[in-house]
Amino acid sequence: MKRYIFSILAMMTITLAAKAMSFTQAQREALFLTDKMAYELNLTDEQYDACYEINLDYLMGVSTVDDLYGTYWTRRNLDMSYILLDWQLSAFRAATYFYRPLYWDAGCWHFGIYARYPRRTFFYFSRPTIYVSYRGGHSWRMNGGRSYYHGRSDHYRRPADSHFGMRDRFNNNDRINRPNRIDRQGRIDRQDRINRKEQHNRINQSTRIDRQDRIYRPTRINRSERGSSTRVTVNRGNSAPSRSVSPINSGRPRGSSISSGSTRSNSSSSRSGNISHGGARRM
Repeated sequence: MKRYIFSILAMMTITLAAKAMSFTQAQREALFLTDKMAYELNLTDEQYDACYEINLDYLMGVSTVDDLYGTYWTRRNLDMSYILLDWQLSAFRAATYFYRPLYWDAGCWHFGIYARYPRRTFFYFSRPTIYVSYRGGHSWRMNGGRSYYHGRSDHYRRPADSHFGMRDRFNNNDRINRPNRIDRQGRIDRQDRINRKEQHNRINQSTRIDRQDRIYRPTRINRSERGSSTRVTVNRGNSAPSRSVSPINSGRPRGSSISSGSTRSNSSSSRSGNISHGGARRM
């Protein structure tokens, strides 16, 4: 009798503990799960939105341990078969963390996807377009116990030769679909936005400095050009300026070159009444 009572109490405890998830938690878990499916299964944009809806409907339907692999799980797998290609469906079933995403252990829910992807704030792609607006409108319950996706396979399945999915864009470094750090509420992390803005400013600043450096950089003169440049020396006693060539390229004897120092001394001597070229002193 005591064993029977303890069994009933244990079952009641499990039933009370295994309560349904809140909508916010189901949104968060469905987003993380669908993001990893989009990368591994190379989903298209249409498949990405549909997979998020299917995963969210499944998580919202689970309220007890019996619901893990019951009716809601069967409906989820049927919906997936309507929107995935054959190779995508085979990969989906082969990955346990996709095929059986939820399990019960030690009195609480567990998600197998976190064993493969432990970084819970890392996302490959942005949120689905229907992330905020979807509230279960395509679920079996809202469609009279029928699948919304049955009969719409052509909309989600593209021919294999023309299939181009989200992983292809990610690997091609498409800037629109680069990963963002997203917080637990599904919003892009504020620090990630700041880091991206600072990086963008640094690139613009370096480009601006390089452009200004090219515009205002002084012209470099070779040593040979400096040595062959001419210098104009004006003697006050002459009527026209005489152009003297620097000693390196001129054919003058070593002592016959006219420097600026000699010119200044000649000018000062001419002011004092002397002749600049060795003439006799005036009496």
